Formats: sequence, structure tokens, C-alpha cells
Amino acid sequence: MEGDVMDKLEAMATVCDFDPITGSIPATKVEITVSCRNLLDRDTFSKSDPHNTLNPDFVRKYILDYFFEEKQNLRFDVYDIDSKSPDLAKHDFLGQVYCTLGEIVGSPASRLEKPLG
Repeated sequence: MEGDVMDKLEAMATVCDFDPITGSIPATKVEITVSCRNLLDRDTFSKSDPHNTLNPDFVRKYILDYFFEEKQNLRFDVYDIDSKSPDLAKHDFLGQVYCTLGEIVGSPASRLEKPLG
């Protein structure tokens, strides 16, 4: 009986792959894609960029380590980039969104929609 309990405990330990020496906790790789809908048009003579659309689907994908039961805060800042300047102060700030990685992973179909604030 005691051997069965020990076998089960060992099996549970190998499932989570926790390394007590390094303290590393296993993570799941999560791929995040970002899109915006109905952005405000801050440009006088054209549509707010990127690519002159108010509904951009960004190409860059973000690969993040997701740690279950650990709060991982995310912030997305949205700018209308009008020049090649790396200085964000020279561009129109459209808004930002705060969320956690857990909110994204836990939402229906892992799709989270939030208004820019």
C-alpha cells in the first residue's frame, strides 16, 4: 500500500517537471497575435496608420511563456506612426490596453477583446 502511494507521488512529480534544484517551474509556450478594430482617425487628411487602416491585423507574433497560477501582466500601447522616428512622442498615441496572459488563455477560444483606454 505504501509503495503504491509513493509510486503515485513520483508519477505526479514527473508530470509537472518541477526542478527543486534550479527552482524552475514548467511553462507553456503561448503565441499571441494582435489586431485592432475601429481605431479613432487622428489624421486629418488620411486614415490613422498602420497601413492606412482603422482595423489593423499586426503581422508580428509574440511567443510568451505562460505559467499557470502566476499573474503575468501585459500592456499593449497603440500609436499612429506617421514617420520613421523611433521617438514615440512624435507619434499619435491612440490608447492602451491592460490585461493578463491568464485572461487571454482563459477567454473563449483564447480570444480577448478589450476597448482602448
